[in-house]
Amino acid sequence: MMSQRYIRIFSNIIKAGLFVLPFSALIVAGNFWGSVLMPGIGDLFFPFITGKNFFFRIVVEVLFALWACIAFFDRKYRPRMSPLFWSLVATAGILILSTIFSESPYRSFWSNYERMEGLVGHLHLFAYFVVLTSVFTEAVDWRRFFSVSIVASALVSAYAYFQSLGLLAVHQSSERLDATLGNATYLAIYIVFHLFLILFFLLKTEKITMRYLWGALFIFELPVVFLTATRGAILGLLGGSAFFALLLAFTSGSKKTKKLAFGVLIALGIVIGGFQMAKDTNFVQNNYVLKRFAHLSFSEQTVTSRFTIWKMALRGLGEHPILGWGPENFNLVFNKYYEPELWQQEPWFDRAHNIVFDWLIAVGFLGFLAYVSIFISALYILWKSTNRIDTAVFTALFAVYSFHNIFVFDNLISYFMFFSVLGFVHFSYVSCLANQEKDKQRVPADSRVVPHQLHYLGTALVWISVVFVFYFITIKPLLASRALLGSLRDISNKGREVDFILSDFDKVFSYQTFGTLEAREQLVSYANTVLNSDVPNEQKNKVVGKAIIEMEKQISEFPDDARGYLFLSTMYSSAGKSDDALRTLLKAHELSPKKQQIFFAVADAYIAKKQYNDAYDYIKKAYDLDPAFPEATKGLATLAIITGKQAYAEELMTKRFGSPFTADRQLLNAYAQAGNFGRVRDIWLLFLEQEPNNIQFRVNLAATYLKLGNREEAIRQIQKSIEINPNFKEQGNGFIQEIRAGRNP
Repeated sequence: MMSQRYIRIFSNIIKAGLFVLPFSALIVAGNFWGSVLMPGIGDLFFPFITGKNFFFRIVVEVLFALWACIAFFDRKYRPRMSPLFWSLVATAGILILSTIFSESPYRSFWSNYERMEGLVGHLHLFAYFVVLTSVFTEAVDWRRFFSVSIVASALVSAYAYFQSLGLLAVHQSSERLDATLGNATYLAIYIVFHLFLILFFLLKTEKITMRYLWGALFIFELPVVFLTATRGAILGLLGGSAFFALLLAFTSGSKKTKKLAFGVLIALGIVIGGFQMAKDTNFVQNNYVLKRFAHLSFSEQTVTSRFTIWKMALRGLGEHPILGWGPENFNLVFNKYYEPELWQQEPWFDRAHNIVFDWLIAVGFLGFLAYVSIFISALYILWKSTNRIDTAVFTALFAVYSFHNIFVFDNLISYFMFFSVLGFVHFSYVSCLANQEKDKQRVPADSRVVPHQLHYLGTALVWISVVFVFYFITIKPLLASRALLGSLRDISNKGREVDFILSDFDKVFSYQTFGTLEAREQLVSYANTVLNSDVPNEQKNKVVGKAIIEMEKQISEFPDDARGYLFLSTMYSSAGKSDDALRTLLKAHELSPKKQQIFFAVADAYIAKKQYNDAYDYIKKAYDLDPAFPEATKGLATLAIITGKQAYAEELMTKRFGSPFTADRQLLNAYAQAGNFGRVRDIWLLFLEQEPNNIQFRVNLAATYLKLGNREEAIRQIQKSIEINPNFKEQGNGFIQEIRAGRNP
C-alpha cells in the first residue's frame, strides 16, 4: 500500500506542476521561457503554437500518471461527479466517435502543427481537467492557482507593452500587438479571461492594499485588449461589462453595489455614445484600432466573407448532420462548397471562424449539443452553488468568451483558461455538496483504499500507457517539428547541397508523424526554388522526383483533399508530365468545383499542351463564376487574344479596368503571340510610365518598334537608354549601328 507520506509527496508534485502550466503562455519555442521550461528542445516549426502545446502535453502526461498512482490508493483524489463533469465526458466521448467515423480519421486524431488540436489535444485538455479538479480540493488551491495565472498574464502584458514601444518585435501585424501568443486575437481573449479573474479577486478581497493591487493590475492589463485591435474581444468585453453590471444591479442586496453597477452602465453608455459622435473625426480616423471600429459594418469584406463561409458550413452540415465530418476536416467542406466570391480571402480555410459552425462541422449536432451542455451545466452550477459575485463574474466571462468565439476559434491558451475556469466551477459544486454533508453531520469515510493486486496492475498499466503516449503522441512529433525547421534553415543556407537537404526531409519522414504532411508541402516549395536556380539539371530532377513520390503518397492517404492534388500537379508540370498534371488537376476540380485557382491551373495545363481553346473554355467558366475577380478577367482576356478574339478581350478589360489594356506581362505576351505588336508597344509604354528609367523596358520597346518597322523610334529609345545609364553606351551604340545597317540586333 502506498503510504500517506508518498501520497502527499506525489500530490505536492502534481500541484507544483499545475502551478507551472499557466506559464506556458510565455513559451515560444527557442525563447527564454521555452529554454527554461523545455531545456534542450530549441526552435520548433510554428514556434508560437508548438512550443506551448508540446510543453502542455508533456506536463499533463506526467501529472496524469502521478495522479493515477495516488487515485488508485486514496479515494480523496478520485474525480467527483457534477453535471459539468458529465458534460465534458459526453463531449470527449462524441469527439472520439466523430474521429472514428471521420472523413479523415488521421487528421481528426492528430491535427497539424499550425493548430495542434484534434482529438489528441482535446483528450489532453480533459486529462488536465481531471487532474486539476481531483487535486485542487480547497479554496486556497484555486486562489493560489489563479494568482499564479495572473502573474503570468502580467508578464505577457508587459511583453505587449514593450512591443507597443518598439522595443520588441510584433510578429503578426505591426499595428496589432500579439506578445508571446503570436496572434492578436489569441492575446485578446487570454487577457479578457484574466481581467475577469482580477475582477473576481478585487471584489472578494477585504484588504484595502490588495484592492489597490488588483485594481492596478486591472488598469495595467485592460489597454492590452484594446491594443490587439480584436473587435470581437473588445465588443464582447464592453457587452460583458454591461451584462456584469446588470447582474450585480439586480442580484445584489447592497445599495452601494447597485449604485456602482448603474454607474458602470452610465459610463459605458457615455463611452459608446461619445465614440459614435466622434467616429468621423481625425482623431478616430488616424488611430488604427478606433478606425477599425468606425468602419465596422455588415457590408465590410471581412464580415461578408464570414457569412459566406458560414453558409458553406451549413451546406456541409447537411451532408453529415449527426457526427459531423470529424475534427480538423473543415478544409474538406471549404473546398467542396467553395463560393467564388471568396477570391478576395486567403485560398485555404481550415476553420469556419465561428464556434457554432466549427463544432457542428467537426462533431455534428450530437457533439454540438454536448459542447453547449458544458455551458449550460456550468451556468447551472454558478447560479445554484455560488455566491452573487462568483455568479456575476463568471456568467459575464462566459458571455464574453462565447461572443468572441462567434468570429474566431479557440487555441490551446484560450482552451486552457476555459478549462481552468470550468475546474473552479466544478469545485464550487463539489464543495457545496461537501458543505451539505457537513450540515447533516455526516462523518466523512476514510478515503484510504485497502490495496489489491488490481490497484498495482492498474498503476502499472497507466504508467505503461503514459510512456507510450509520451513517446509516440508527443516526443516523436516534437522531434519531427524540430527536424522540419532544421530542413527549412538548411534551405535558406544557399551553400547546402541538394542531397543534404533531401536527407533533412528524409529525417522528418522517418519519424512517421503528422509532420510528414507539412514536410511534403515544404518539399514541393523547395523543389520550385531549385527549379528556378542554377543547380544542375540532374539535381533538379532528383528533387522533383522526390517531391512527386511524396505527394503521390499524400493524395493516396488523403484522396478527398484538393490541396494535395494541386501541389502534385505543379511537380508533374515541372517534370514535363503534362498529361499527369492535367489528370491530377481535373481530380482537384472535381473535389472543389468552384475554386477559381483550380480553373486557372487547369487552363495553364492546357496551355502547356497548346490546347488553347480548351484553356479558354476553363478560364471563361472561372470568369463567369465571379466577373469581379480581376485575375479571371485578365486570364480570359489573355486567352481571348491568343484564340483570335481580341475585340472581346479589350471589351472585357475596358469593362473591368476602364482601359482596353494594362501594364501586364501576361497580356503583353499574348499580344506578341498573336502578332499584334501595336498593342505590345502600347503596353510597354504603360510600363515606362510607371518606371521611366528602366532601360530594359526601353530596349524591349525598341525591339517592338523594329517589329513595327519604325527603326528611327527604335534608335531613339536606345539613345534615351544610354542617357539614363552611360554604362549601357557601348552595348547601345552597337545596337544602333546594327539597326542603321538594316539588321535587327
